[in-house]
Amino acid sequence: MAYDPIQEDCLRLILGAMQRERIYPIENAPFIESCLQKYNRDPASLVATDRDRSFHLVTLATETIDYRLPFAQDDETADREAAEAEAQLREACELDPGNWDAKRMLAAVEAETNDAYVGYLIDYRAEVEADLERMVSSAHDVYAREFANGFGKRPYVRWLAAIAARALVAGQYRLALDAAEDCLAFAPDDPADVRLTAVLAMAKLECTRDDLRRFRQKHAAAYRSPAPARRRHHLAEKTSDAWELLAELAIAYHELDFAGATRALRSILQTYPHAAEALYFQAEFPDGVFGRVNVVPGSEDELVLAISEATPLLQEGLGAPDNAGLAVWIATHELVEGDLQESAKRQRAPHGARGMGGGGEN
Repeated sequence: MAYDPIQEDCLRLILGAMQRERIYPIENAPFIESCLQKYNRDPASLVATDRDRSFHLVTLATETIDYRLPFAQDDETADREAAEAEAQLREACELDPGNWDAKRMLAAVEAETNDAYVGYLIDYRAEVEADLERMVSSAHDVYAREFANGFGKRPYVRWLAAIAARALVAGQYRLALDAAEDCLAFAPDDPADVRLTAVLAMAKLECTRDDLRRFRQKHAAAYRSPAPARRRHHLAEKTSDAWELLAELAIAYHELDFAGATRALRSILQTYPHAAEALYFQAEFPDGVFGRVNVVPGSEDELVLAISEATPLLQEGLGAPDNAGLAVWIATHELVEGDLQESAKRQRAPHGARGMGGGGEN
């Protein structure tokens, strides 16, 4: 669910300004540039309607909940910012009762348990879909059609992606996969990256690596080159995402194919910077509330996020007397330990000695 809320807010406001000023065609570059400058100076200068204000409040709340709260320095700051974000979401719901992003996020914040949140998402899914259908059918001018066929569809996509992501956490793996499949059927180009959740659910459902290959073939459109803003590093593009590699690793491990699991682990180590540290510590990161948080593709942050989302896979075998679990197998694997030792040596080495001896990159 790697949507950029600020970018979406900006583009929505620009489209609204075009509609008010009857700018046509909507690809008017000078007008768009002028609005971009206004947004960068003061986003409020483009806010003209309750719907505009409502989504702008969602953007502000997202910046707080998804990008600042996980790194809050103290509880007092976290509590203050969380309360402010919740108030923004409440106001957003009041300003625009059709703002399903605001309603979904507020439900996530207020839900006492993840299961309760999943229940809410399931209960209101049909209503979100019906609202979208009404919006599309009532779009009678070029601006309304542009909104309905673009921004208007995103809340429903995010709703389905949220069901998939949170059902995975809840241990409802079939529900997670079904929701992901529904999302891909609705949006085959996969703007929410829900395929990443799907492959984790497939691994928990004990699918095979052949099943993963068939899934990729079935949803080929989701695996085509992403938009430039989301393009992976040129080296990372040649390999699978961390989510898929972790799914392949987990499936091989479950099948007792430790050579296959090791190959997947090696691919992760070769693809991502500082991968050994991430694989050893296996830190858990809070799920994004607006959507999957934005990270640089092919970066260490992307791997950390994937490992966090793959926690249900990593816990495979925990508690069994004869199986310490996949998490421990990964953290103590000789490839991971070897990379950690090499990293420690580099850190201890004098700066002038780095790179000496003809050694290349691992």
